[in-house]
Amino acid sequence: MGQDFFQSIAMTKHPDKHKDREVPAPLLREVQLEEVSRPKFHVPWQKDPSWEEQQEQFKQDLDRLRIWSKPFLKNYLPKMNLQIKTIQLEDFEFRYLEQNEVFMNQNDPEKKWTHVRIPDYKGPAEEDGNWEAYYKYEFSLALLNQEIQSCQEKDRVVLRFQCVDYIAKVYLNGNYIGSHEGIFAPFSFDITKYLEEDNELIVLCKNEIPILGTGPVLDGDKIYAATGPGWDDSDLGWHHCPAGAGIFGKVELQVRPEIYVDDIFVRPEIDLDYVELRIGVHNYTLEVKEDYEFCIRLMPRNYVGKQIGELTAHISYIGPGKNEYRYRIPVKDYRLWCPDEPWLYGAFIEVKKDEHAISERIRNFGMKKFVSDESCTPKGKFYLNNRPIVLRGANEMGNLQQCAMSGNISQLIDDILIAKLCHMNFYRITQRPVQDEIYDYFDMLGMMNQCDFPLFGFLRRPQVSEALKQVGEMEHLVRGHVSTCMVTFINEPMCIRRTENPEDKFSKRYEMKGHRHLQRDELEAFFQAARKVIYIENPDRVVKNAEGDYDGPTLEGMPDFHCYTMWYTNHGEPIGKLMRGYLPPVKEGWMTGCGEYGAEGLDNEDVMNKRYPKEWLKDSVDGNWYPDKIVKSQTYLVHGDWYKEQQNVHDWIVKSQEHQAKATRLMTDAFRRRADIINQTAIHLLIDAWPAGWMKALVDCERNPKRAYFAYQKALIPLRINLYTGRNHVYDDEVVDIEAWLLNDTAENRNLTIIAEIFEEGEDRPYQTFEKAAEADAANACYAGKINVRFQQRKEQNRTVIIKAGIFDENYILLNQETLNLQIYRRQSTEIESYVYGRAAQDLADKLVYTKKKKIIGETLDVWMLSKFDSDILAKFENYIKSGGRGILLMTEDTPAFQLFEYQVSTRPGTEVFFAAALDVYEKYSIEMVYNNKKGYVDATASCTIETTIPGRDIVYTYDKKPTESQLGPKPRKPIVKICRIGMGTVILVTLCCNGRIGYNPGLDQLMIKLIEGEIV
Repeated sequence: MGQDFFQSIAMTKHPDKHKDREVPAPLLREVQLEEVSRPKFHVPWQKDPSWEEQQEQFKQDLDRLRIWSKPFLKNYLPKMNLQIKTIQLEDFEFRYLEQNEVFMNQNDPEKKWTHVRIPDYKGPAEEDGNWEAYYKYEFSLALLNQEIQSCQEKDRVVLRFQCVDYIAKVYLNGNYIGSHEGIFAPFSFDITKYLEEDNELIVLCKNEIPILGTGPVLDGDKIYAATGPGWDDSDLGWHHCPAGAGIFGKVELQVRPEIYVDDIFVRPEIDLDYVELRIGVHNYTLEVKEDYEFCIRLMPRNYVGKQIGELTAHISYIGPGKNEYRYRIPVKDYRLWCPDEPWLYGAFIEVKKDEHAISERIRNFGMKKFVSDESCTPKGKFYLNNRPIVLRGANEMGNLQQCAMSGNISQLIDDILIAKLCHMNFYRITQRPVQDEIYDYFDMLGMMNQCDFPLFGFLRRPQVSEALKQVGEMEHLVRGHVSTCMVTFINEPMCIRRTENPEDKFSKRYEMKGHRHLQRDELEAFFQAARKVIYIENPDRVVKNAEGDYDGPTLEGMPDFHCYTMWYTNHGEPIGKLMRGYLPPVKEGWMTGCGEYGAEGLDNEDVMNKRYPKEWLKDSVDGNWYPDKIVKSQTYLVHGDWYKEQQNVHDWIVKSQEHQAKATRLMTDAFRRRADIINQTAIHLLIDAWPAGWMKALVDCERNPKRAYFAYQKALIPLRINLYTGRNHVYDDEVVDIEAWLLNDTAENRNLTIIAEIFEEGEDRPYQTFEKAAEADAANACYAGKINVRFQQRKEQNRTVIIKAGIFDENYILLNQETLNLQIYRRQSTEIESYVYGRAAQDLADKLVYTKKKKIIGETLDVWMLSKFDSDILAKFENYIKSGGRGILLMTEDTPAFQLFEYQVSTRPGTEVFFAAALDVYEKYSIEMVYNNKKGYVDATASCTIETTIPGRDIVYTYDKKPTESQLGPKPRKPIVKICRIGMGTVILVTLCCNGRIGYNPGLDQLMIKLIEGEIV
């Protein structure tokens, strides 16, 4: 008998009975900044730089950082006497295999080869991602460098690959040498016995569909997430890191001694002043070797100084194949590694036989301790060298790999410095490990990093063992790098589980993917096994199971969420709640990370003109330009929730970048205000690898910053003041509370003085001044109190009031300042006769209509306002409209469909929008990011649109996010306010959210007053 439905649900339930819970906003103390007649001293407020000044300052500051970096890039380590003889293999021949082609046909003279230079990475990808290709390299010993021929009789010739994506099968002179699966790990083969005078190397490179898949059902076994180097192809290779393949790391012939030091790992223990040294030795013979010794010296790399430790140790024996020896060496007079002072050392290892060096190797290391404290409350507070730290950074999706692959080390250095210039202290190397030299420069330049295993969403059951092998390879690759502080196993795991509702996305995903991938209890078992693999390689590693967990909580370790709420509206947490202090549901009792957030900003115009295909920049048939032709750009479809369609390339760029900067500022500030629970944030992403690659990047592929880069740079200043309010548009008869926060990402507690001054725009003297002494705890956020801002009564209908707040040290030196502008309005009302029916209509009238509202239908009235649509009231409303009346119908997503005259009227629920576009003449009424006084935070402008057959004008609207191909260009509009002429009368349909908003948002109030008064027709 088959399982019943509920038994199936039980078998796919989450292994943790506890669910993630939304994090509530913090409870704030009732404390205020004291208003004073004048500050203790004149405050030297600084002027905010212009866009042009910021760009120029960026260049100057980058030059300054280049100078800073030079001492840390130096290498004072001694040269090895026994240099490994290495020949780079770069010029290969390449061809794709035909369907059903076998290896015996690889030299078919009919097949055409093309020249490629290693590193090489290419498509096809997506649904065409299953392919095989040959890389061929021919070499003659007589023509090669003399180093190969002059090797010692017992030396070995080793073929080493830095990385091949995805499966490599290696043949030399027709002999199968070996294979490797994976996208990132180095591997090598001893080819000594296969060498001939003339040699042919063939690498069969096989690509597969990734586990994440493409389209609704097609998936494969490739352990690849959604990030790679990409390739130069505007149709596919530029965009969102398609899963190409190739030999995209170095290929080398190395001459090695038969006893060879092939690995060094230094584990520092700064609390006890020693290091554990793990030395890997490869014995290329089949014999046991005896009577060898290690000579070990630990020396400064990037400064001149004395050894910090040494050891001479007898080696009992060296068995065939790989061996690992471990020694504990006391160290003294060393310098700690940290982002500001990345001091490095070198472990110089010699293997000696009868006083003669047989093999030598040097490995860089740093003295560092990074831990996640799981004994504190909440668990998971980070400490670097026993001092608290918050990780602030960005995602990386290909730009650093492109630098490494092209050998452009100066650009690689600059890309790291661009991050440091932005006050970042870590990179999330997103969804895959990368080439070793990238980590080398992280080490040298003090850039901590998180290394992700390349899984996204799912793990195929047949690939569990392979995944565990690759987890070990990942940790082995990065464990020796002092800059790597944390690893993860999967990005955005998705729920594969039946629920009580067979039509929800989880049940449907179970039907489509449940037979292909691990379910959550099995995935947790994989996490546990992977952690043990990591432990064997490196017991000190901090592990975070999942990045952006869509099926939390994970059973072990800290949680993480992703939040794109100002792009994919309400993703993670609505922006108003996020700004107020709420956080998405996460594991209780733990610190959490936010590994991705951000919004798209179009490339700078120079990049478009220089790099984009010309057809992308052509105007539409209406004479305007739209970003609809930019492959995989999201701006065209998503922007309407946040800003209006523009008419030309320049305006689109400016508007999109302004929104990106706003989203960056608001979200980063919100996360920093929750440093009590968030210990890691990474914006998505810093630098684009290609034109139109990932346009959420803050810096384009030509390394020109967008506006959001400077917003992020300012938001990440380690010690700063932050002003928060949910209201930027207020009335002059109100007193507005502005929250003052101290954001301290440093490791030091700070005693500070806060001074805030309130100015009328254009005036130099403040009309209010506030002051308070406050303490900013290390690696945390401190709520300092409210600034009670009142407004002077003036004749202007609207004006700007400027709040300037700064923090000062004990010597009254200004450390940081922030400016907040408030738009001030005189409160308005209307004096008309109206009939009101329904609670929402009554509330609207109570807030905006200040005369007696007549409820006798027979009398002459200026306007009807209805929010309840009974059949009898609609019949009377129709008569009123026929007689030339004007009526406002306030509708919500819960409003039942009804008929008005011969027309159908209903609402269409959709994603909430925090912005509504308007015809030009009505744009002066600000109805974006409106404040909900009942909830106490910014709330949606609209949550549904109007569906009706009544002809009319859409004066406030949003956009269709799913236009058809034939609709490219200007997108169809979905009305939020629609004015319809019916006979002599006027019907105004409204789906603006008014509950809790009316009376507290001057723009919304003024728009509704104009509609009530009939000024908008």
